[in-house]
Amino acid sequence: MRGDISTSLSGIFMVSITLLAALFKTAFINGWIVRRVLCGYNKPDMVEILRNKSFATRFQILIEIATHGPTIQQRAIAQELSITPQAVSDYISQLEGESMITYLGRSRYQITREGVNWVLKNVREVKAYFDGIDSVINGIVISPAIAEKDIKQGEQVGLKMVNGLLYATADCQTKSTGIAEADAKAGEDVGVRDIQGLIEFSYGLVAVLVVPGIAKGGSRHIDLELLKTRLKGVSYVGAIGLESVAALHRAGIEPDYLYDVSGVVIDAALHGLSSAVVCTEEDVYALVSSLKDRNIEYSLISL
Repeated sequence: MRGDISTSLSGIFMVSITLLAALFKTAFINGWIVRRVLCGYNKPDMVEILRNKSFATRFQILIEIATHGPTIQQRAIAQELSITPQAVSDYISQLEGESMITYLGRSRYQITREGVNWVLKNVREVKAYFDGIDSVINGIVISPAIAEKDIKQGEQVGLKMVNGLLYATADCQTKSTGIAEADAKAGEDVGVRDIQGLIEFSYGLVAVLVVPGIAKGGSRHIDLELLKTRLKGVSYVGAIGLESVAALHRAGIEPDYLYDVSGVVIDAALHGLSSAVVCTEEDVYALVSSLKDRNIEYSLISL
C-alpha cells in the first residue's frame, strides 16, 4: 500500500520538476511566451488540491501518516507541514470521522482503504493536470526569432532583444543562447531550441500626457510647446480621446495608435519599448490603473 502511494507521489514530483524547469527556461525568452502559457491555449482546469489549501493540507496529513505511521505524533506532522498542532488535531478528527484514517491509540494512526483511494484519486488528478500543462509548454519551447545574419541549422546562436523583437545572432557572447532549428537567411524567422540563460532587456516606460476634456476647453487649453517638448524623440505615440487627437494635430504630430492604446503601450513596455500616450482627463484613471496592474513604470504630465 505504501509502495503504491510513494510511487505515485514520485511521479507527481517528477512531473512538477519537469514543469517548473520548462517554465523557468521559457519565462525570460519573451513576454508573449509567458502570456501564451498563462492565458489558456487548452490549459486544463485547476484541480481542487491545488486550489484549496484545506484540501491540500488533508492530503499532506494522509501522506505523512501513510509514510511515517502508524506511530507518528501530531506535533511531528505539524512541524513537517508548518501548521499548528491544534490544526493537525482538527484535521485528524475530520479524517477519522470520514473513515480516512483509524486511530489505534497512543499516537498511532493508520490510513484506511478509503483514505488510500482518496489519495490515489487526487494523485491521478494532479498528474493529469501537470501532464496537460506540460504538453502546453512543450509546444512552445521552440521560440521564433529573427536571424540577424545567415544562420545554419544546428548552429549555436545568441539571443537579444532589438526594438522589441527577439533576434538570433552569431554572437554567442550574449547571456542567452540556443540552437537554430533550421537554416535561415538574414531577416528570416528561425526556430531556436534548447534556450539557456536570460535575455537582457529592460521594460519600457510610458509617459502619460493629460489633455483637459472638452468641457474645460479641450485641446485649446494646453501648453502646446510643452506637448512638443515631451514628445520630442518619442518613437511611439498613442492618443486616447478626440481632444488628444486634436492636440497632437495642433502640434503637427500624427498618433501611431488610436485603438486599444493601453493594451498596445503595455505590450510595448513588456518588450522593452517606451512610448507616450496623450490622454483626456476622463480616461486617465483607466489607463493608469492598467499600467499599475502590469507594474509598468509611468510618468504623469498635465498639459
